[in-house]
Amino acid sequence: MKRILFYFLLITGFSSKTNAQSFDPLMAERLQNTLDSMRTAGNIKGVSACVIYPGLGTWNGVSGISHQGVPITSDLEFGIASNTKLFTGVLILKLAEENLLQLDDSLHEYLPPYNNINPNVTIRQLLNHTSGLDDVTHVPGYPDSMLTDPNRVFTPQELLTWAGPPLFAPGTDWNYCNTNYLLAGLIAESVTGQSYSQLLRERILDPLQMDSTFLDVYEPILFPVAQPWQAGVNNHAIPRTSVNSAAWAAGAMYSTAGEMARWYEALMNGQVINANSFQELTTFVGSGSYGMGIARTTLMGRTVWCHGGQIWGGYNSSMMYDTASGIIISVYINQLPGQAFQIAVQLLSAMVNHPLGLSEHGGEETGIILYPNPADGFVQWEMPEAENGRFLLSNQIGRRLMSGVITGKEQRISLWEYPPGIYYLTLQSGSKNRTLKIIKR
Repeated sequence: MKRILFYFLLITGFSSKTNAQSFDPLMAERLQNTLDSMRTAGNIKGVSACVIYPGLGTWNGVSGISHQGVPITSDLEFGIASNTKLFTGVLILKLAEENLLQLDDSLHEYLPPYNNINPNVTIRQLLNHTSGLDDVTHVPGYPDSMLTDPNRVFTPQELLTWAGPPLFAPGTDWNYCNTNYLLAGLIAESVTGQSYSQLLRERILDPLQMDSTFLDVYEPILFPVAQPWQAGVNNHAIPRTSVNSAAWAAGAMYSTAGEMARWYEALMNGQVINANSFQELTTFVGSGSYGMGIARTTLMGRTVWCHGGQIWGGYNSSMMYDTASGIIISVYINQLPGQAFQIAVQLLSAMVNHPLGLSEHGGEETGIILYPNPADGFVQWEMPEAENGRFLLSNQIGRRLMSGVITGKEQRISLWEYPPGIYYLTLQSGSKNRTLKIIKR
């Protein structure tokens, strides 16, 4: 009942614009086939994705399995790993809005001393990874420590004692570091007297009705979770207490692809923090072009704000916000190694460009008849007149599958060995270069 209420609130509340619209069926087909093709090509167990496309609506897609006999569904929760950092960054900014702290305050104003932790590092330097601190997750033996007793609860204070000597003076360089966000979580607790999980729940999750998002170990699991795989092994039976308690404010949250996309939508639309805080959040610095829990990159000539994450066990996630179109993409995989970022890139490409940079024409425009389409085992094309040249068959992610010589006016090729999905047939003859979409059932 709570989840039904949640979706009603999404429709009537902060996601009203996109959810009120019906997503274009042709675009939905393209996105689903991209998802299926990428999962098959990458031999991925399962993937859940959500796209919010302003003016077009919201698309949810799934492919693959959680475990044997159980398919991925859009309500399954995944470990979001380092996408947790954006929640921590936003939480600190909200506390700054409440005048409980300032971003240029130093660690020594809130925390006791720790070996190898420079007390003059500022909160700002923690959040944008310019602190110079050593990453505790890089200490030799870190993974083994997590697995020795998977039921053990690690505290952030304990983990901070593992930090090695600083890498550089604060503010002089950039280095991605999980230690920074453990310290940020402790500062949030210090200034409020509340636990990090309480702060997340009261200041972010509950106001946005995000009941499918939670901090593992410190909050109960209310809904089904996609079972995690790593190197082909299902790790569902191994307790994740040690791994997620150690990740804490740097990577211990779980959510659904749909709820994470709506989280980005609310944040980008100014419904979570004020304009000054948003400016701080998206002031990108250093070689990582990093803000505060979010980074900036260039894809296909477009400026995209994004973050990824992976955590032992395993889960892989990717979030993207295309600044030009406002498109939001959320991709979650229940497997390591994972390809969430690559899938997100292809979903973005499917919406803003034709795949591979090729033009996509139908028979009406090219004069070429392609049949049957959708196809099962064979597809045949017929051109207005005989031509000499070559043909090329590619899949949705651009991998060349077949090429050959155009032998005349009519020709047929076999698709039996390829899985269902979208394929592209390019016919090259002289200066002509024509591309047609094939749907294989």
